[in-house]
Amino acid sequence: MLRLTIISVLFISSFVTFGQDINSKVDSILQKYEQQNAPGLGIGIIKEGKIIYSKGIGLATLEYNIKNSDSTVFSIASIAKQFTAACAWVLIKDNKLSLDDDIRTFLPELPEKKDIIKIRHLLNHTSGFRDYNSSMYLAGFDYDKEYYDNQTVYDIACKQKNMTNLPGEKVLYGNTSYNLLTLIIERISNKNLHEFAKEKLFIPLGMHNTLVRIENNSIIKNKAVGYQKTKDSYIQLPRTQISYGAGSMGSTIKDMALWINMVNEDNPEFIELSHFLTTLETLPSGEKAKYARGVMVDDYKGLKTVSHSGYGWGGQSQLITIPEKKLGVILMTNLESINPTPISYDILDLFIPKTEAKKEIATKKFKTRPKDIKSFAGQYKEINSDMKMEILVENDTLKSKGARAKNPIALKGFEKNKFHRINSENVKYDFTKNEKHDLVITFGGTPFYFKRAVFVASETVYTKEFVGKFYSNELDVTYNFYEKEGTLYLSYRNHENVPLSTVQKDEFGNNDRTLYHFTRNDKNQISSMLLSCDGSVKEIGFVKN
Repeated sequence: MLRLTIISVLFISSFVTFGQDINSKVDSILQKYEQQNAPGLGIGIIKEGKIIYSKGIGLATLEYNIKNSDSTVFSIASIAKQFTAACAWVLIKDNKLSLDDDIRTFLPELPEKKDIIKIRHLLNHTSGFRDYNSSMYLAGFDYDKEYYDNQTVYDIACKQKNMTNLPGEKVLYGNTSYNLLTLIIERISNKNLHEFAKEKLFIPLGMHNTLVRIENNSIIKNKAVGYQKTKDSYIQLPRTQISYGAGSMGSTIKDMALWINMVNEDNPEFIELSHFLTTLETLPSGEKAKYARGVMVDDYKGLKTVSHSGYGWGGQSQLITIPEKKLGVILMTNLESINPTPISYDILDLFIPKTEAKKEIATKKFKTRPKDIKSFAGQYKEINSDMKMEILVENDTLKSKGARAKNPIALKGFEKNKFHRINSENVKYDFTKNEKHDLVITFGGTPFYFKRAVFVASETVYTKEFVGKFYSNELDVTYNFYEKEGTLYLSYRNHENVPLSTVQKDEFGNNDRTLYHFTRNDKNQISSMLLSCDGSVKEIGFVKN
């Protein structure tokens, strides 16, 4: 009996020591965000169904000096997508909706397409709809002053002439699909998304401080105000939109811990929902899509992860969990400059160092051949974007260098044709041959597609050849390209004097994932322009005036 007592005491003592050690290490990771009179973040670490660490850093509102806590309601931004997907699951479970339903059954105003767009295509971002934020930006929309809502998003989708890809062909992450899915849920249920989610999800799960923001004037208790950092202070902007379903949700650390437990299959009543959210579709290439239904499913150090990040004006968010270990991390910030994603991986590393060692042993069996490495070297450009990437070889090591990067990043092979960043295992490079692309880079499961490119030097381009005004009927906007001291500039509604740089032949970019591809007539004269952006907007036509 005495022996058992001693063992129990030793076990409890070692567990407490482990907990204290973890707490101090997490505190150390978060220390740099402890700023006086500044916004900050909320964090929760969930293990075996319990919150083992939670903390509020900084102020929820600077005006009243109220601190962030685990009861503060933060914006969760795009993490909201999994809740919208869960609402779709409720309707599917009740036989009011099917994954293979044609979305035009519920949204008949959409123009008919040759290929049917199904509910499943909205859920995993393979629909081919452009991201509405990109379309609005390209049309010169003023986000600070102009109002928009889900009907605005629907109108933009109805005007889209060419889909970015065939339904189901590939994952192109964006918001439009989830706004359309929200309209479908509301039309079927005859309730707004908040009412429906509250009845079917929030109350049954005990998430009493979680909400969908369907209007701007409602009172939200314990709300964290979002801020941007300026040179000398912080600013907040008025909210001028009520677009929701892809974002515009609020929640607390305590509530999101309950959601993570559901994802980890710790809630018997909702195991079917967990399976639904994490189910991956097979793409025509034969590969599984990394984006499931409102969540990204990937692996980190040999362990399956379920995650999603969010970015919005005034804050960012990150949810990541490892179901096998019943381990999850939720981070929500009310300062836009704080990126919670790398923080979450630093925290995971505190719990899985042994797994990393096992993975290192396993990867030693895979050897990259110098011949293969050299074949990957070259220039690449993101499809439907001006983002440049160079893959090079230095001392038999494959490296990646973005256009804005100062130094190349070393890559390490882990499978045939596949590499990850040596300092960030969740960023992967796949050089597997495909007729549509030559390289896929994924960040925690979100893919970006590249093709080999031949970049041209600016001094070899006769810039004045591209001067002129170009009009898009689809966007109802005129782009004015003009030349000054050898550089091509662009002005259009709410965007003046944007300097452009050369990309490939007859292409220019704004160094912010927007591509202007000029086309020529049979006399070799510039007569039109095709506008692409963010990887999800493909070749909107402009005609030269």
